[in-house]
Amino acid sequence: MPAAGEGQIDCHILAGRIHQTVSSAYPLKIISPTATRCTLEDGTRTPLVPAVSYILSYGGGIVHGDQIRVRVRVATQCALLLLTQGSTKVYRTRGVPKSCLPNLSPTLDANQTYQTMEITVDDGALLCLLPDPVTCFKEAKYNQRQWVKMHKRGSLVLLDWMTSGRMSRGERWAFDKYMSVNCVSVVDVDADKGRLAVRDALLLESPECGPRLESLDAFAYLLILGPHVAHVADTFRSEHKQHRIRPFERTHTSVQWSVSEVAEFGVLGVAVRASSSSTEDLKLWIQSKLSGVCSVVGDSAWSMYCNT
Repeated sequence: MPAAGEGQIDCHILAGRIHQTVSSAYPLKIISPTATRCTLEDGTRTPLVPAVSYILSYGGGIVHGDQIRVRVRVATQCALLLLTQGSTKVYRTRGVPKSCLPNLSPTLDANQTYQTMEITVDDGALLCLLPDPVTCFKEAKYNQRQWVKMHKRGSLVLLDWMTSGRMSRGERWAFDKYMSVNCVSVVDVDADKGRLAVRDALLLESPECGPRLESLDAFAYLLILGPHVAHVADTFRSEHKQHRIRPFERTHTSVQWSVSEVAEFGVLGVAVRASSSSTEDLKLWIQSKLSGVCSVVGDSAWSMYCNT
């Protein structure tokens, strides 16, 4: 039985079919609907066998003292989409003493929230981490770590994004702390220890961030790596080559974005940063830009992402 707030997903092929071994403990919940392998327009089947898992929390959010940790492994020939149902809400800090949280690690602060993803992507596999945005309430303190260990022939689509807060309640950039760290290390058949290829960190603290981000309501970091999504990365490159930073289209005029190349230890791809004054505009922009992933995972799995 996993400890409180811990979960595990193991996605693999067994006897020609995809299987997911899933476990989780309160306040974390993981559900895995069935996704089917599809036939593409040219008559061929999708190159990988798709699977989908939703990472949820009871009550739709996490509170101070919560320590969420999810371990994920995606085996060869598998394509796993990790999704959420609605934004991850981080509730305000209320000053609970550490003695009231016996499951909290002694090195962590009881008045902050922690969420960690530890992901392994095997040779030829694909992981798409596509959650809804994190929304921090007023006076919330949130810490997120996403560690990915991938084979140099594995593929990854990682989305990390956030909103300014509960805008309907007049809360914009009113949280106390938002910290997110994304690390990707690369391994091959001759090495067990990964070599760090990507490290991105974002720290926003009140009250400094509010005045500087007054014109924005959503910010996203998108990482696209590996052979299975090379055509998606090329889409970003081709448009970025024409315009360094520009609005997307008339329907997404509030979105501004930039692209950085990633080429480390045999892994090729792009890192994209985007911002917008509209969360909905940014969501539609991300879905539009990532539409090429559908040819890898199929309509059955991709429609679950687009309908969230």
